[in-house]
Amino acid sequence: MIRFSVITIVRNDAPGVIRTLQSVFAQTYGNFEIIVQDGASTDHTSDVLRGFGSLIDSLTIEPDGGIYDAMNRALRRATGEYCIFMNAADFFVDSGVLGRVAERIDPQADDIWSGKALSDETGKVHNYRPPDQFWAGSTFDHQAAFIRTNLMQALEYDTRYKISGDLHFFTRARQQGARFTYDDMVIARKPFAVGASSDFTDRLKDRLEMLEEAWGDQYPVRDLITREMRFNTGLSFDLDRSLIENMPLEDLLAERERWTGRL
Repeated sequence: MIRFSVITIVRNDAPGVIRTLQSVFAQTYGNFEIIVQDGASTDHTSDVLRGFGSLIDSLTIEPDGGIYDAMNRALRRATGEYCIFMNAADFFVDSGVLGRVAERIDPQADDIWSGKALSDETGKVHNYRPPDQFWAGSTFDHQAAFIRTNLMQALEYDTRYKISGDLHFFTRARQQGARFTYDDMVIARKPFAVGASSDFTDRLKDRLEMLEEAWGDQYPVRDLITREMRFNTGLSFDLDRSLIENMPLEDLLAERERWTGRL
């Protein structure tokens, strides 16, 4: 039987982590461990976690350097063949998820196996890029991905990133020959709500340089992202798109920041 490591990162979110852990405890497939990393919560979250006792296989409460540092700390304690990050407020869609994944995943062929995630806000599947556009951004959801643990532990997350550390990890894994499998099975439900257009801009900036460095010699990374930014900008600010159709990406980013400041 495949052993899974379900890893949860939390800080100051007792309701969210309770919802997450309840979905893990409910799994009917028995061969898994639960690893929780609490970033020294200043509310009652740590007490809630201690109250779960032996239901949590590994609980550490300590300060960290951010979400990716916390994930690395938890990851180092994982002993399963595959790991999945189900962070506070994310949850498995039903009690049979791990059992179904265990039937579908192939330990001889799958290094990273991914299903689908539902948006908590809409209840619908959150769509990502098609698999052949891996060079331009995410093609699946982090909370729906089962990663071979020894691969994850060997590469870890680069803590320089604040938003795109997961995409950076998957990019490095792909460059090193990791085998990806995509499945339509729904794994998790999670909140996707983010702030206004400034958050979109921050996410783009965080990933653009990394993706250009990784794939810019092979794929039109900047061209595609520029087109997407123009489209998003037109929607976000209700603009006549002819005003920005030839605007270089750097100028567009600067204008977005200026326009966002006026909202």
